[in-house]
Amino acid sequence: MLKKMKKMKKLKLIKYSAVLFLLGIMACTNLEENVLDEQLGTNLVNDPSNIQALINPPYASLRHTIEWYDYWALQEVTSDEVIVPTRGSDWYDNGAWIQLHLQTWTPDHIRMKNVWNALNQGVSRANTAIYYIGQFAQDATTELDINEARFLRAYFMYLIDDLYGQVPFRQADDLDFSATPEVMNRKQAADFIISELKAIMPNLKTKSDVGSARVTQGAAQALLAKVYLNYEVYTGEAKWDSCKYYCDQLINSSDYAVADDYWSMFQKDVAEHPEFILRVPMDDNVTMGSGSVWVNFTLHYSQTFGNITSTWNGPSTTSTFFNTWDKQNDVRFYDDRIKSQTGFNQGFLVGQQYGLDGTALEQRNGDPLVFVPEINLTSSPENAGIRVVKFAPNPETQNQFSSPNDVPIMRISDIYLMRAEAELRMGDEPSALADVNYLRSKRNAPDHTLPQYTTLTLGDILKERGYELYWEGLRRQDLIRFGKFTDPWQEKPATDASKEIFPIPQSAVDVNENLTQNPGY
Repeated sequence: MLKKMKKMKKLKLIKYSAVLFLLGIMACTNLEENVLDEQLGTNLVNDPSNIQALINPPYASLRHTIEWYDYWALQEVTSDEVIVPTRGSDWYDNGAWIQLHLQTWTPDHIRMKNVWNALNQGVSRANTAIYYIGQFAQDATTELDINEARFLRAYFMYLIDDLYGQVPFRQADDLDFSATPEVMNRKQAADFIISELKAIMPNLKTKSDVGSARVTQGAAQALLAKVYLNYEVYTGEAKWDSCKYYCDQLINSSDYAVADDYWSMFQKDVAEHPEFILRVPMDDNVTMGSGSVWVNFTLHYSQTFGNITSTWNGPSTTSTFFNTWDKQNDVRFYDDRIKSQTGFNQGFLVGQQYGLDGTALEQRNGDPLVFVPEINLTSSPENAGIRVVKFAPNPETQNQFSSPNDVPIMRISDIYLMRAEAELRMGDEPSALADVNYLRSKRNAPDHTLPQYTTLTLGDILKERGYELYWEGLRRQDLIRFGKFTDPWQEKPATDASKEIFPIPQSAVDVNENLTQNPGY
């Protein structure tokens, strides 16, 4: 069964990667929309075999949401979970990482532009799928594809709304591309997303029907819960009861279950997993691009292993975040199942580091490679910063800049924590306690017991979200919702509330008069 699952995953990824390769050529442009010409459009709607080629591109755009150097960076490097110190001339990159950490970015910051373009391209690809699939004779298959594309459009709009607070939008059948797209404000976009998800949800399949690599009713419920969770940030009006309602639907479903083994979902070649609601499929048997590799970018140069011969000594975690952990009792802090294959553990890498043969590793200057929490953001030695490895690599890979790890962008443990937060904010502490303690009961380290909460505060829930979901691309959003994003932490002073929304890239403002630069920029 496992061999069959891996074979199916590989076949899917070959198709997926071929689409990515073709679309990668198209992506090297600043245009916000890829317009099909009339002749190409005619060919598309006359040939039903093209339907898959239409629905694949918006799915392929999901990969942009897990690439560490763009979307992930905006959600994590701007938070207390990730710091990218300059070490000599390494990782300076024109100050880009320093600016993210200090929250001193400008509308011209390269990550603002890259992410804006990638997410708007995702919306455009979804619109293309919706329109052209709609030109075929309609049946159950075309209806499902259109609804999946509508979900993907809503998902990309949600990310744009969350990051930038404004969402350029045109309907799928609005083919007058000479007209400037309208721009939704934060509330308009949130309400549109909610209405879209409610409209399509009954017509989607379930995870048991199609798996977690496809859009499902569960994914729509999870996104609705997420929008309602952040609705007060977006609009000033709380919707905790609606968040709880959709969390209930997911938790009561037989399709999902909290993992008894936390680290099982972060191993290589894992496709379906009981935790996963929606995942981005990956495969290191094909070239996927270095944005998806999770060990190369954090390990020290000397921490090579197997066929992984290029490591970059980059992102670390802050001492601020590190010092909140129960390092003895929480299994999420440390796991050593890959150590015999790699020389290092999953979780947090701290102290003296060793090679596969047990040899104590050294820095390039000959000093011991001892990872320490002390960091100077602008000038650090090679060993500064505690490293994090969430996803297990494949030591025998033939593509060391590709990833063998399917990445969950929605999973059920997050839903439990979302429900607990909604319950606590509505004054139901007993229910919130039950949810958080249930999750913690699954997170005991070997031969240890993670203590249960007897009382619960919002601060406790924020900490628990950090323990469960660290380095999964959610931290910025969480800190904003809990009023902590502009707080000081290691190597960062307190910042202004205007930083809770990113600036619209200047290149976008220049071509759309309906966009207004966000306050503070």
